[in-house]
Amino acid sequence: RQQRKSTRDCRMEGLAEQQAALFAKLHQLGIAHTTKEHKQCFTVEDVESVAEACQMQPQSGRCKNMFLKSKKGELFVFSCQAQAARDMKAISKKLGAPECRFASDEYLTSVLKVVKGSVTPFAAINDAECKATIAIDKDLLAEGTLWFHPLHNDKSTSISGTDLVAFLKAVGHEPKILDFSDVPPAGSAPPPAAKKPAKEGGGAKKEGGGGE
Repeated sequence: RQQRKSTRDCRMEGLAEQQAALFAKLHQLGIAHTTKEHKQCFTVEDVESVAEACQMQPQSGRCKNMFLKSKKGELFVFSCQAQAARDMKAISKKLGAPECRFASDEYLTSVLKVVKGSVTPFAAINDAECKATIAIDKDLLAEGTLWFHPLHNDKSTSISGTDLVAFLKAVGHEPKILDFSDVPPAGSAPPPAAKKPAKEGGGAKKEGGGGE
């Protein structure tokens, strides 16, 4: 038990140093930000449960973040609005990366240096070797206030879409901006196919006997 506690203490000390470096960078860049403390949030639903009490507004600025690995081994952090319907097939297509899946916890700790539930574009500051590409949904760029975990999921830090891009560029991770405006909402039915013209002779009879 004592050994586990010691390991956890070391990890938290390392996190404190990482967060200090993050906030120092935001200050250096002149980026306005506010941080709210809350319970650990592992899901979008967890964040929604604390958003009102923590005054994490607007709702359109609350985000979900995915750490992905393509079939070729490429790594991506993808961020979009929490309520946005973005399926993995569409994300993979927009990234130009085949068959993206969630990356393993091993990559979380070795590349982003965060724990499960704490994926965030702010982790770009920990990825000095630029092993991961940061991808941002275009819809986030117009938001004046976005909320992301500052390297751990017991806090959320605000930043504007414009300032997020500036921060990422400053730490060597110019983001890939993904535009989903031409992608139908997930789960929506495709448009009906055009009917083929009826063949002469028996066409009318076939159309009249349909079960529509």
